[in-house]
Amino acid sequence: MKRRDFIRLGAGLGAAGLTGGLPFTANAQTKAVFKASDVQPPGYPTVAATENLGKKLSEATQGRLSIQMYPSMQLGGEKETIEQTQIGAIQMSRVSVGTMGPIVDDINVINMP
Repeated sequence: MKRRDFIRLGAGLGAAGLTGGLPFTANAQTKAVFKASDVQPPGYPTVAATENLGKKLSEATQGRLSIQMYPSMQLGGEKETIEQTQIGAIQMSRVSVGTMGPIVDDINVINMP
């Protein structure tokens, strides 16, 4: 490839990016709903805090980002929700430190006497 062809290619790609011709430019306007899981029932402080976070996030992004809360072990217990979070099925999971210990060894320092 000659230098002139390389410059033309770069200019063409730059112009496509400015006009929205690249495929990833449309993703900035898509809606995203994050799944959040908790083993506690509705009204519990951690559940209410996550719901409040979802409301504030939705307001701050004009509804583009939001959080769907699943309390009362609707998506499974702590071990199951950790596994789902690891594979990306759930984006947020509130679990106890004891359940996370076998997965993230450094967090066990919190459980020390």
